[in-house]
Order: sequence, then C-alpha cells, then structure tokens
Amino acid sequence: MNYPLVAKFLGLLLGLFSVAMLTALPFAFHFEEWRAFVALLEAVGCGMVVAVAFYLIGRRATGEMYRREALAVVGLSWFLAAMIGALPFHFGHLFDSFAACVFESMSGLTTTGASVLTDIEGSPKALLFWRSALHFIGGLGIVVLFVAVLPLVGVGGRALFKQEVSGPSPEGLTPRIKDTAILLLKFYVGINALLFVCLLLAGMSFFDAINHAMATIATGGYSTRNASLYSFANVRIEWVIILFMFLASTNFRLHLDALRGKFNYWKNAEFRAYTFIVVSCGLFVTALLMASGTGIGVDLPPGALPAVTEPGGFHLHDVMFSNLSVQSTTGFGTVDFNQWPDAARILLMFLMIVGGCAGSTSGGMKVIRWVILFKVAAHELSRAVAPRRVRVLKIDGQPIPDDTIRQVQTFFFLHIFVMMAGSVVLGLFVPDLSLLTIFTAVVSAINNIGPGLDQVGPAANFACMNGPAMWLLSLLMLLGRLELLAILVFLSRTFWFPR
Repeated sequence: MNYPLVAKFLGLLLGLFSVAMLTALPFAFHFEEWRAFVALLEAVGCGMVVAVAFYLIGRRATGEMYRREALAVVGLSWFLAAMIGALPFHFGHLFDSFAACVFESMSGLTTTGASVLTDIEGSPKALLFWRSALHFIGGLGIVVLFVAVLPLVGVGGRALFKQEVSGPSPEGLTPRIKDTAILLLKFYVGINALLFVCLLLAGMSFFDAINHAMATIATGGYSTRNASLYSFANVRIEWVIILFMFLASTNFRLHLDALRGKFNYWKNAEFRAYTFIVVSCGLFVTALLMASGTGIGVDLPPGALPAVTEPGGFHLHDVMFSNLSVQSTTGFGTVDFNQWPDAARILLMFLMIVGGCAGSTSGGMKVIRWVILFKVAAHELSRAVAPRRVRVLKIDGQPIPDDTIRQVQTFFFLHIFVMMAGSVVLGLFVPDLSLLTIFTAVVSAINNIGPGLDQVGPAANFACMNGPAMWLLSLLMLLGRLELLAILVFLSRTFWFPR
C-alpha cells in the first residue's frame, strides 16, 4: 500500500470538496442568514486544514495507483467528506448532536435523502442549499468530479473511476478515463440545468427549482418543503419530476449515445426490464388502490401527506410518482404510501431493493444484476431438465463473463446479509421501534432510498433514531453507495498489510 500517495489524493479531493461549500455563501448573504454565513466559512476553514494536512503528508509521493490504493482513496474520501460536509450543520446549530449532522450529510452525499430535520421550512436556506449541493456532488460521485476537474490525476484516474461508478462492470465511454469523466460531468450539469428551467416554467421559485433539480437528477430527494412536493400542489411539477426521475435512473451511457444520434434504449436489456417494472408495478398498485377504495381520510395534520389526492379516489400520476420515486431511490413524496394496502407496500419494499439502472445516479441493487440472476436461475432450471445441454448466457448479444456472474452472486449475498445484520443491530439500538420501521429503515439506508415505512414513512422522518442508530444508518448509506466491497475490504488485514 502506497500510503503517501493515498494521503496526497485525499488532500486534493478534500480541498476541492471544502471549496464547494462556498457555493452556499451567496444564499446566506441574499437571505441575510449571518449565522449560516459564518458557519459555512468555519466549515471551509476546518476542511482546508484537514486537506492541507493530508496533502503535506503525501506531497512527494510518486508511483502508480493500483486497485488497493484506489479502494482506500474512494472509501476514505467519502467518509471524510461526509464528516466535513456535516460541519456547516454543526456550526450552524441545525441539530442537537453531531451524529445527526453526520447523518444529514451522509444522507445528502450518498443521495439517500433520509432526513432528521423536523422543520425544513424554518431552517436557514443557505444550509438547505448545502444539503442539495451534497446531492449534486454525490450523485455523479466525488471521485468522478475529482478526475474531471483536476489535471494532475494521471493514470490513477482509471483505477479511481472503476471503484466508484455503479454497476457490475463499469466501462469508459472514451479511451481516456479523464475524457469520460469530463463527458459525464458536462451531461450531468446540462441535465440539471434543463430540469431547473423546466421547474421554473412549471411554477417553482428560483430557490426551490435549483434545489429540487439537484435532488432529482442525483435521485436524492431532499426537498425545501416539510411536505415535500405535495406542498406545491402542482401537477405540472409532478409530471416534470416523474420524467426526470426516470431519466436520472437510466444508464447515462444510453443518454450520451442518444445525443450522438444512436438511440439504443430499447436494444438494452436492462432498460427494457426497468421500463417493464416501472409500468407493470404502476398498473398493479393502481388496481390495488381501486379495489381497496383508499382515500385521504379527514383532518390531516399540517405538513402531512395524504394517502391519495382526493377523498375516495386517487390520481394515476400519484401512483406512478410514488412507485418511480421509490424504485429510482429519489424519495420525493406527493402521497403517504404508508397508508396503502399491505400488498402495495410489500411491492414498494421490493422496488426499494431492486433500484434503478447501473451507470445512473440511482441506488438499490440495480436492475442489471437482477437480469443476470434471473438468466442464471433460468439456465440452472434448464440444466435440471437437460444436463448435457450447452448454453451460453448472453445480455444484449454479448456473453456474460463468469467473473461477472460470480461478482453479481457475491454482491447479492453480501447485500442481503448486511441488510439482515443491520436490522438486528438497529433493533438493539432502538428496541422501542416496530419491526417494520427497523427493517425498512435499514433497507432505505443501504439502498439509498430515503423514506421507509411505518415510523420512517414518507410522512415522517428519521428523527425517531438515537445517536448510535444514526451512526449505524450513516455507515449503511455509505456501504450502499459504494456497493459494499469498497468499504468491506477495510475489514481485511491483508488489505492494509499485504504479505
């Protein structure tokens, strides 16, 4: 392990991240939030001290960055960035404990969107902007932004890039990984800007539009309103968000191909499967709600979300919005699906785990992994009937490498194991919460979704968690965002001290 090289990269990356906090200062100045203004400056100062310290340790480091160093940089950078990102909340006295500040920062950075902030509309707007900016940074990825912006990354950029981009086999869009990172950054900024303009035209204010654009494209879900998008009561806004949630949870490679005139969407097996899941589950939940006659009830408390949008009925866009919000792991709310029939809620739990497409900003296990698992299962069933039959598993006409199948199976096992173990530990930390609350809180954290069910449903938040529970959930968010292995390898002695 080349520790000085790791320290050097960490110093550069944390320095860039600390400077990013300055983007919230204009909002503090405009809204005359002087406590938030000072808190942001203090946070930038502390972040730069940490960054300079790391850089000085490794300033003379040389050599190539290999897989081991890349894993260390990616894992440590996300953890340290979450700590630094929590400082504006801490210095601004937004929360009572540092654990809550880290939870909010980690949730923003990993684009989970789970929050412990009880009065969003009463909070400083500069700090709300920083929450959304964390989504923007974490959506594309700290390291991808780092590779795109800094000119001195060199050959280590490819190793870093592969450890952070989601999916079983990330590949570059261009021969040079830095060009790939720049291309992704341009597209990411462009689609954020496009959504910002669309939200303005749909009726949002400048501040609401810029925050919700960053939260949507990053599939994060932080809103500037206590009742999320329900506060706007604007169907145009909801349909715009539905479209961009779908685009953001689709593989960015397909969008970039389309911009080049190559419309490969329907040729892609993962996109076809994702589209089928979104449409079929939307229709199924619609049928369930029609059969159950779910209504909004009476006397909703201030800021509460209804089960549907009108007494005794519902709107189709609310069902599609909720399903897509969960599966894309965005986590916005227009209705309280916690009040839906049990069958619908079970389906939503399944969608939480499935997630969006690889190579997108969404969380979850990713649709491509489920496609591979189903192909492997079908192959094994076929072999049980005809054991001598030789069949090559393919996706999009290409054979699936044995290494990829093994990686997907390993990821699936680890994902389920961590969810189960996390639920047990969380139950020890907060034994007074219901089993459904505990399990869906863990599912939400590790799949980077945001809302769960019961006491952490879309009409509530995670303020019911104590300090140890917040630290645990923060760790699970990080595990989910970096797809387990980039963090779990830290538990191996041979990773730090190879023989």
